[in-house]
Amino acid sequence: MKNFNYSSQSLILIIFILIISQGLYGQKTLLFNGQNLDGWVIENNGQFSVENGLIKLNKGTGWLRSEQSFGDFVLIMKFRFLDLGANSGIFVRTAKTSKDDDNGWPDNGYQIQCKDTILGDVPLAILIPYGAPPFEHSSDLALLKKAYKPTGKWHTYKIICRGETLQVYLNNKLITTASSIKNLEGYIGIQGEHGRLEFKKIYLKKPKK
Repeated sequence: MKNFNYSSQSLILIIFILIISQGLYGQKTLLFNGQNLDGWVIENNGQFSVENGLIKLNKGTGWLRSEQSFGDFVLIMKFRFLDLGANSGIFVRTAKTSKDDDNGWPDNGYQIQCKDTILGDVPLAILIPYGAPPFEHSSDLALLKKAYKPTGKWHTYKIICRGETLQVYLNNKLITTASSIKNLEGYIGIQGEHGRLEFKKIYLKKPKK
């Protein structure tokens, strides 16, 4: 009888853990399945592919756009630069329309800089308008210097869009805060800007209220 009670309690505990685990997992929306580009659209001949569980950007221009649009969210993604100074960008709340030029980048949205530099006017983790209405923003460049990792190392972006506020965390450090963000919904994308990068573990969570 004791063995039966012990087994029953263990089974109940296991079921409880599974339910909790499934609940936590259910809070995430995977944007990249690690196998292919299902759920994404390659815009304007962007050089994006999947290899060994990674999205690979092999120079070129254009961009990779999510099939779905999103409003408030926490975007988590890992990326690394394969070459010194490699350049890309992360688009959020962006229209699916693109500029009619050689680059073919979005013409109405916001870009989080994803360039392998902490110098200049638009270093890593800075917010750049792409035809969207003006906004206010500030960035902690001293903290950016501390958060930066050398070329070839994995970085983590946490990008929070909540109402008219946008925050950019690089490797758990809050680098950029922006307000008066007027595009309240749009697509998520990855820019091709002649750089070689890799991306993985891309998913969304609900922001805290």
